[in-house]
Amino acid sequence: MSRIGKIKEKDISLKFASGLMLIISIIVTAALIFASIRAFISFRALEQSTEVYIHLEEQATSLMEASDFLTEQVQCFAILGERKYMDHYFEEVISSRRRENAIEYTESLLPGSLALYELKDSMRHSEHLMECEYYSMRLVLDSLGDTDIPEQLKDVVIKDEDAILSNEEKAALAVEMVHDTKYYFEKSEIRRNLNDCLRALKNSTFDSQQSLDNISRRSLISIMVLILIQAVSVCVNIWLHTNLGINPLLKAVEHIKKDERIPVIGSEEFRYLAGTYNVMFNAYKKSISQLNFKASHDELTGIYNRSGYEIIKTNLDISSTALMIIDADKFKEINDTYGHETGDEVLKRIANVLKKSFRSNDYICRIGGDEFVVFMVNIPDNPDELIENKIAQINDELSRPIGNIPAVTLSVGIAYDENETDGEKLFSKADAALYYVKRNGRNGSCIYSKETI
Repeated sequence: MSRIGKIKEKDISLKFASGLMLIISIIVTAALIFASIRAFISFRALEQSTEVYIHLEEQATSLMEASDFLTEQVQCFAILGERKYMDHYFEEVISSRRRENAIEYTESLLPGSLALYELKDSMRHSEHLMECEYYSMRLVLDSLGDTDIPEQLKDVVIKDEDAILSNEEKAALAVEMVHDTKYYFEKSEIRRNLNDCLRALKNSTFDSQQSLDNISRRSLISIMVLILIQAVSVCVNIWLHTNLGINPLLKAVEHIKKDERIPVIGSEEFRYLAGTYNVMFNAYKKSISQLNFKASHDELTGIYNRSGYEIIKTNLDISSTALMIIDADKFKEINDTYGHETGDEVLKRIANVLKKSFRSNDYICRIGGDEFVVFMVNIPDNPDELIENKIAQINDELSRPIGNIPAVTLSVGIAYDENETDGEKLFSKADAALYYVKRNGRNGSCIYSKETI
C-alpha cells in the first residue's frame, strides 16, 4: 500500500485536472460574454452616433432652409406687395421656429461644441437680416397705405429721410434693402457658418466613430482569441480524460479478461485503483499457489484434484469460462486388459497432453477415476471452432500408442454461457453434452445447446 501512496503523490489527479479545466472554461466563458457585451455596446453606440449626426445635420439644414424661406417671403412681399407673403414670414418666425428648434436640439446633444457655436453665429447673422427685413416690410406697408400693422412691426420706426419719400420710392427702397450687397453678405455668412457647423459635426462624429470602431475591433479580436482558447481547453479536456481515464480503463478490462495484473497508468485515481486491484490479484494468486499441494492436486497426475476443482470453480468468472468434462473411453477395458499400472500411465499421459494443449492460465483437474475437467478461462467470442479443433488434436495424439502405453480416446462435453454465473449449472450442461457424445459413439466432443441436447 505504501507503493500506492507514492504513486498517488506523483501522478496527475483527474479530479484536479477536471476542476482546473472547469475553472478555466468558466473564466474564458465569462470573458467571452463580457467581450461580446462590450462589442455589442460599441456597435450600438456607433449606430447611435451615426443617427445623431444625421439628425444634427438635418437640424443645421433646417436652419438654412428656414433662413432662405424668410428671405424668399420678404422679397416676394417687397416686390409684389401681397400680404400673404408677410403672413407666411411671421408664421415661420412665431409658430414654426425652425431656426430656434435647430439650436435647442443641437445644444441638448452637443453643449459647448464648435458645431453649436457656428450654428448660433449663423443665427446671429439671420437676426441681423431680420432687422433689415422688418424695416423693408414696414416701408412696403407704408407705401401701400396699409394701416393694419402686425404686432412685430409696430416698434419699427421709419427714418425721417425715408418718411419723406414717395410711395414708389419707399417701395423701391424696400426692394433694394432685401436685394443689396450687404443683405447677401449676411446671407453668405449664414451659409458659411452652417458649412462650418456641418464640418465640425462631421469631424466630431468621425472622431467618435473612430474611437468606437477601435473599441469594437479590439472586442472582436478578444472574442476570436477567447474562442480559440475555449476550443483549446475543450481539446485538452478531452485529451486528459481520454489518456488519464478512458484508455487506462479499456486496457485494464483487457488485462482482467486475460486474468492478468492491470498496468498502473493514467490518472492518480485510476493508478490508486489499479494498485489496489493488483494487491488483491497478487493475494488471490498467492492463495491459489499456496494451497496444500497434496490437498489440491492429484498425486498420480500432478493436476488439480476434486478439492482444487471446487476452489477454482468458486473463484472463477463463470460467465467468461468454458467448462469441459472429459471421460477416457473404455478405460475399464484398459485396466482389465493391461492392468492398473498401465491404466495409471494412460491417465498420466492424458493429463500431460491436456496440460500441453491448453494455456498456462487454464485449469485442468482430475475429479474422479478417468474423469477430467478443464476450465478454459477468458474465452474469445464464438470459441466453438477453436475448442473443437483442440479436442480433435488431443484425440488424434492420444489415439497413437507410445511404447507400452496403449491408445485411448476421449469423450468431451463442453458448456459456456455468458449469462451464466453458477458453476454447478454450467457443469450440468457440460455433463449433458458429455452423455450426448457417449450415446453417439464416443471419441469426440459436443458443445451444449438447447436445440441439440
